[in-house]
Amino acid sequence: MRVISSALTFFYKFVFPLGWIAGFGLLAGPRDFPWPVFAVIWVFGSVAFCWGLGRLKRVAVDADGLVISNYVREVRIPWRGVFDARGGMGYQPLITVTFYNDIGFGTSITFMPKIRRLGTFQEHPVAQELRDLIRENRG
Repeated sequence: MRVISSALTFFYKFVFPLGWIAGFGLLAGPRDFPWPVFAVIWVFGSVAFCWGLGRLKRVAVDADGLVISNYVREVRIPWRGVFDARGGMGYQPLITVTFYNDIGFGTSITFMPKIRRLGTFQEHPVAQELRDLIRENRG
């Protein structure tokens, strides 16, 4: 089994959002902003980070398919159940994998691949690798 998601997934899924909620609330606080502005920024930022980063999954590849974890529960999805993989561009893009059926995490998951140094204006190579594995192993 080979992990294809970033080692920073746990940090971005759990530590960063909690750090934002506590850090902005304690360090910025209403003394730096008028109370209504502070409350809006704090709530909006907290919801955005928790929703956006909280949905990240840990993803590994093995001969039979994908192993997906949210750090509490792990599911194994055979290649024949994987529909497609698409990745964004940039230094640290997110990759979305879609499935034919609900896998217990929904019909799609998002994960953060390992950081790459070059080629930031191209799709992350892991997305193409996944599409190739889906095509080769779909039976």
